[in-house]
Amino acid sequence: MEVSVLPLTTAVIGFLLGLGGLRELLVDGIWYGQLQPLLIGAAGALVSSLLVLAAVAIWLRWSRWPRLASLAGALSIVFHIYAAMQPQRNVGLLAMTLGVGIGVALLAHVGRRREVAVRLVER
Repeated sequence: MEVSVLPLTTAVIGFLLGLGGLRELLVDGIWYGQLQPLLIGAAGALVSSLLVLAAVAIWLRWSRWPRLASLAGALSIVFHIYAAMQPQRNVGLLAMTLGVGIGVALLAHVGRRREVAVRLVER
């Protein structure tokens, strides 16, 4: 069985970002009762779950993996840029870089697969 780097990297990054999202949700959001960290933590945990699910979908070659990977990649980019903006800045520079980077990698992977499919159809 072929081991691809992208699903493994996506799963690890999604898991690590999810830990940060859960920490934000549970500690700052629920424990300290702050609304902004509660919403950002919940959204971050959801986006991270989508990243892990997209990694599993790519790894297992589900028929709908391109849609799931595109959705997870786009949401990861939008969420991590928003969460890193001032004045609240709930996400640090490293987390933003990882979230945007894996989102771009997923979108590029889907685009590359579409190019290959188009070339095969044209033959």
